[in-house]
Amino acid sequence: MSSTRSLTTEEKRQLMLLKFRPVCICNTIRYPRVTEAIDRGARTIEDVARATGCTTGECAGERCRPVIEAMLAEAQAKL
Repeated sequence: MSSTRSLTTEEKRQLMLLKFRPVCICNTIRYPRVTEAIDRGARTIEDVARATGCTTGECAGERCRPVIEAMLAEAQAKL
């Protein structure tokens, strides 16, 4: 018997929306691509930028940098 519970409909909906959540609007880079970079070892904004192209758009990271910082902090908290 598994100790994990099933996801609610709302939790499933939230997970599906993450797939479309923009991180870097300038370069059309979405949440899953950044998550994958972090999962593969990106630990800084510069690492994420090299792996994904985030921060290299017209705004030079003004919009995506805070989102990436939050994602990196969340990943560190899970370690």
